Amino acid sequence: MASEALRQAAQLLAETVANLTKSKYTSVAGLTVVIYDILLLMSDEVRLVWQSPRNSPSRYCYFINRYVPPVFLVIANYRDCKIHTSNMRNLRPLTVAFKVARFGYRLPPSCRFLPVSAQPVNILVLRVIALYGGGRPLKIALYTAFIASYGVCLGITISAVNVIHEKAGYSSLAKVCSIESTPPIFRGIFIAPVFFEVLIGILTFWKALQHAFVLSNASAAPMLYTMFRDGLFWFTAVCGLRIWNALIWVFLPQSMIYLGIYLLWALVSTFISRFFLNILSVATQNVDGFSEDFASARTKERAAALTFVRPSVFAAVSEFTETTQADEYDREAVAMDDLRA
Repeated sequence: MASEALRQAAQLLAETVANLTKSKYTSVAGLTVVIYDILLLMSDEVRLVWQSPRNSPSRYCYFINRYVPPVFLVIANYRDCKIHTSNMRNLRPLTVAFKVARFGYRLPPSCRFLPVSAQPVNILVLRVIALYGGGRPLKIALYTAFIASYGVCLGITISAVNVIHEKAGYSSLAKVCSIESTPPIFRGIFIAPVFFEVLIGILTFWKALQHAFVLSNASAAPMLYTMFRDGLFWFTAVCGLRIWNALIWVFLPQSMIYLGIYLLWALVSTFISRFFLNILSVATQNVDGFSEDFASARTKERAAALTFVRPSVFAAVSEFTETTQADEYDREAVAMDDLRA
């Protein structure tokens, strides 16, 4: 009986070490994605962000989203992979810096991820508001959903930290910092934002259907094309990763809870940074996406709607419908000008 229990314990330990090793690989993958993207877009970042006015709030929001996640991802890889040399005195200044940074790293990964992700995600709300013309009811609905989803995350985080912080420790055998167990409610941190992002994705997809010509001709309205493209990519990748993390916390062993956290963190930072740079790139072009080219695209859209309309779905397109649609485009253009400013 004792030998059987010992065999099961050894098997469980081996499985735990293997699962933690997989998590280390995804942590390295997340860090690689972030650093590679920073190097890849450094020239655009210097041109569009570093040379922008210093008093711009969006400038500092970009820097927080861009450079805070890599710092913690480096610390995570240093912690999990035990990167060091035989002569530790050569790394003493770096080790001291890591110890200072670890002061803010003692919370679980999801707790650190929440405040850093919630602030830049506000850009996604502004994008949808601009696409729909900036109506007050839409603003209230979106910000209510935004505050509710991340408010739930914050509430779960506060309640869970009191439970798990005493169970955190370092395993010399697995060479990783981890926690013995997590409360089941903790999985809600990944589930709650999914509902908000599904709402954002549906609104973006519905608006993209109404602007089908823009998606087929990027040069006609580059700003709209960029917003639709980045919004749909965000919904597909990030929302999928959130669902994946929620499934990991629900169905997989405790030793695999870190499998997707760092990769999600890296992709959220990368997608938002790219979206911000893409918007600035279009806004600084010589041709305004909402002036002559946009007007021609609008005319082509109305002509296409009149020619290829399907009564069973869209009903008949009348002169009143055309005028209303044109007014809607004008409101969108004004809202986009406000967003770019």
